[in-house]
Amino acid sequence: MAARTPGGKSPGARFPSVGSGRALLAPRRLAAAAAGALALLCVGPAAADDMQQFELAKTRFDAGHYEEAVSRFAAMLDPATPPCDRGATEVEGKPCRISDPALVERARGLAAAALVALRRTSEADAYIEQILLDNPVYSPNPAVFQPEVIDRFTAVRARIRARIEEMTRQKAEAQRAERLRIERGRDDERRWIAELHRLAGRERVVARSSRWIAMLPFGVGQFQNGDEGLGWFFLVSQAVAGGTSIVSALALSSYTNVDVTPRPRAPGTPAQAVDIDALNSRIETAAAVNRVAFGTFATLVAAGIAHAQITFVPERVSFRTRRVPPPPPGFTAAPTISALPGGLYAGLLGRF
Repeated sequence: MAARTPGGKSPGARFPSVGSGRALLAPRRLAAAAAGALALLCVGPAAADDMQQFELAKTRFDAGHYEEAVSRFAAMLDPATPPCDRGATEVEGKPCRISDPALVERARGLAAAALVALRRTSEADAYIEQILLDNPVYSPNPAVFQPEVIDRFTAVRARIRARIEEMTRQKAEAQRAERLRIERGRDDERRWIAELHRLAGRERVVARSSRWIAMLPFGVGQFQNGDEGLGWFFLVSQAVAGGTSIVSALALSSYTNVDVTPRPRAPGTPAQAVDIDALNSRIETAAAVNRVAFGTFATLVAAGIAHAQITFVPERVSFRTRRVPPPPPGFTAAPTISALPGGLYAGLLGRF
């Protein structure tokens, strides 16, 4: 059977047909030995015991001892056999079960080839079925296997084609479901990071209110409670009423301080007299405006303070933006050129 290795080769030995004897030609023995050495060097993931068990059976197969090879392959592929431990064991020690997928596939293929050589095709078909169901795209290498073995693979593939297609469909569905699961996990992680970024970028600020500040006029208490609409109303209305009261008071003061004594314009001309009635009218008007404006101002101030105390808010919570550190830079690369003794040297400087 062709066994896949990291190099893409399929090391193995072509077994002789039944009746041709156990002896192999020298070139074929050399090729088998070289292939075995290449397998030992290339198969990295396999444990030492896995490779040792496989090579013990493969050596029998290469020598044409098919019965013993089949027995060893069956033992190392039997699920009831204890698994191999990492580390070297005695050559003739107790057999163990191999677990490396690449070696399992190679062992099944060589076991099937040995069984075909022994004319035990039904047992060989069982191994071939396992190979094709685990790896539907598997194809035996004509340069390694005899035509009889390749024919058995063709016959078994045709017989279990429906099962192979079903297994392929199930594996594709499983891979698709796994990709969707991974993608959903990435989406969840991205949303989680975005939420963390949002929370980290907001700072909670608690402002505690004061009863004494709520006693101030001009809507200060309303602004402190967060009622900006009423705050602006009391601010503007009290400012207008207070300003009107002050202006009217100034006008009233100027009117009451008017000198009503007649003053001569020039020698020989009659003196100019003040219109007392008009002045009194102005004084009355200014006084009335002042009383109304001051009363309105006092009423608004009292109403604003009372409202601020009744609707007093002990504390207000607000949020403000906080700077979040930028994410770490991704992979960056830049070419570098250095002048050293002997010439120029170019390189690539990366950061990740």
